[in-house]
Amino acid sequence: MSKPVRLTKKVEVVPGSPNTLIYDDRIVIDLGGRNASLQVSGEVQLATHGHSDHIAGLLSNAKRKYLPPEDYWTLNMIGRRAMTYGFSSRDSPFFTFDLVRQNIDPDFSDIEVEKIKLPGHTPGHTAYLVDSVLYAGDSFFGQRVLEGFGVPFYTDFWAAMDSLEKLREVVGGVEKVVVSHGPVHLDSKKARELVEFNIRFDNELVNKVKDLIKDREATAEEVAYLLSNNKEPANIYLNSIPIKSILVQVAKEVRTTERGVVYKL
Repeated sequence: MSKPVRLTKKVEVVPGSPNTLIYDDRIVIDLGGRNASLQVSGEVQLATHGHSDHIAGLLSNAKRKYLPPEDYWTLNMIGRRAMTYGFSSRDSPFFTFDLVRQNIDPDFSDIEVEKIKLPGHTPGHTAYLVDSVLYAGDSFFGQRVLEGFGVPFYTDFWAAMDSLEKLREVVGGVEKVVVSHGPVHLDSKKARELVEFNIRFDNELVNKVKDLIKDREATAEEVAYLLSNNKEPANIYLNSIPIKSILVQVAKEVRTTERGVVYKL
């Protein structure tokens, strides 16, 4: 286990992917991924969204659990696969992001944490504000994460862009910001700079997509393949989803062929 980093008297963060925030030794946010086996006895487990690397805490014996209701698709394996890969099927080695295989039955109640809706990465993605520390989840990413993947995962690319615009204001009113995949913590100024980097990166991605369909037709999978650094099947499944979200808005010609749906400016 990585050594926890204390941000305030009541807030500490355990580095991982995602980073896990613990508030007042009672409330745990985004226990999962590399921190899934972390022994934390929090009475409240919160998930920013339903992706399998963020929901291990919902399998714990915590007294209270919260998952944004728009992300209830994660309560079973079929829903998780459909929202991650775009489809489900029988078990396959291609499903490399199946980090949680159990069904989940969370209960819900109000807690002393401010919830901030930031949809786009998933339909119900929610950030949490505790003790002037914003746990932003996957609403934006670290620079190395973005540059390493090439395509950020958004269920709705344009809703994610709207959430980034909202974050411009939100991060200015807090002392510290924690993202799930990126620096363990940032002050308000550094967080604002990283949000701005995310916005620039996403705008550049739109321009790259436009360039790829400027003089020829292409499917979403072809565009995803050309823009993805990791070209394994699971990554192309994932990256085709935000690429489709971009294409349906920017393409001027959309038609079906033997290759599938093709797009062109």
